[in-house]
Amino acid sequence: MNRKYALLSAAIATGILIAALAFVRPATTAQDGEMAPAATDAVDAVVGTGFSYQGYLDDGGSAANGSYDYQFRLYDAAAAGAQVGATLSLNAVTVADGLFTVELDFGPDAFGGGARWLQISVRPAGGGAYTTLTPRQELTPAPSALSLPNVYTNQTLNFVGVGRNFRISSNEVFGVRYNGAANDYGGMYVETSNANGWPFYGYATNGSFRAWTYYNGSTSDWFLYNAGIRLHVPNEGGLRIGPSADYSLVISNTTGSDGVRIYDTGDDGIQVGSDPDYPNYGVYIPSPGVAAYGLWPNTADAAGDYALFTVDNINAGIVSVNALQHVAQVTGSEALRPGDVVAAAGVTDPLPGAQSRLPLVRVADAVQFSGVIGVVQSRMIWAEAPGKEGQGAMSLQRADGPAQPGDYVSLVVSGVAEVRVESGAAIAAGERLTLAGDSGRVRALETRTVEGMVVSEGAQVIGVALEAPTAGRETIAVFVTLR
Repeated sequence: MNRKYALLSAAIATGILIAALAFVRPATTAQDGEMAPAATDAVDAVVGTGFSYQGYLDDGGSAANGSYDYQFRLYDAAAAGAQVGATLSLNAVTVADGLFTVELDFGPDAFGGGARWLQISVRPAGGGAYTTLTPRQELTPAPSALSLPNVYTNQTLNFVGVGRNFRISSNEVFGVRYNGAANDYGGMYVETSNANGWPFYGYATNGSFRAWTYYNGSTSDWFLYNAGIRLHVPNEGGLRIGPSADYSLVISNTTGSDGVRIYDTGDDGIQVGSDPDYPNYGVYIPSPGVAAYGLWPNTADAAGDYALFTVDNINAGIVSVNALQHVAQVTGSEALRPGDVVAAAGVTDPLPGAQSRLPLVRVADAVQFSGVIGVVQSRMIWAEAPGKEGQGAMSLQRADGPAQPGDYVSLVVSGVAEVRVESGAAIAAGERLTLAGDSGRVRALETRTVEGMVVSEGAQVIGVALEAPTAGRETIAVFVTLR
């Protein structure tokens, strides 16, 4: 005899596993943000993956009574679709006045990946064919579950996912995925309800805090703490590293070209120290140093400005330069121009902040001021450093025009310089030069042949001509070598 069954109503009471993502900041000190040890929390019992199912079974038009065998299958669609998990068979379930209650557990992977429908088959206990009840019953979530849409949990794998039901790696415990378009932000925020709070994200091992990052809501600064503040990003911009017991920043194993590259700074590319704190070394490159150049500075236009400026001494084992220059101060009654040969006329005070006194110079002539000490390269002025206006930083700077008495000049004392020559002088490349009758100019050193020997005059040698004079030019290139 064929029997007709009907599941007239069903109530689903699901056990919900809620992943509580709570960020709680332990007590801190006002000085450095160090966390105080937190008390160990009691471990809650693990929530299972099973749920209770209650239904009303009609057998042949009347409320069912007795024992029945049930089969429960879970599907991802109301019709057809794919079965999720195994088939659950429950035998000799007691039904009284049509009512029955069973415990169903399809395992940790059954839910969290979309909607589910329950298919039920029933027969009298002990044998016979199963009758599949229609339609399938949709498993609707409890209200608390609606607060966590698109959340996937897998207790066996110890994993919770938001927006995805798979782990990126076997070590992942919690993952977030935003399903958006290219160039969209995707992630999560850690928030405090108070605008002046300190939201943080921390790291701990075996119940002990280790390090964390936090945001100061009062100052809008961001910090990284690891046994002290190690990284500080101020709200006004920039990056501060340290304090550190050893090195604040170490760059190693660089696979590209440059360890540090600085572009388009509005002021200093690197500034080390500030008043009144002066470190021992502004830049320290210890032995064995780097493979090629320890320091290679250039000015933007290479127009005679200083690629490296200091009022202190420079100590080096080997110095390779095109020309060695000294700074001097102009005295006398005449202005000096680039290319003038100058003579010593005394000594004066050092540059501000320096120790070495400066020579006083004036234009040289062959009569009174013949102690030549160099050739004028350019006029120099002591002025506010470019870009440091109002900060009190001063430097020597090249300036156009003749150097008046009291001005500074840069003198080439060794190396290549443009030197003014006597009008109409016959000079050949390779000839030695001396002071001419015209003030500040040079001529070829005179020689005589005496009994087959070439004898030169005993005048001071200023240098060796590198080229002959040409029409329209007052200067020639000379390798200055004073002796």
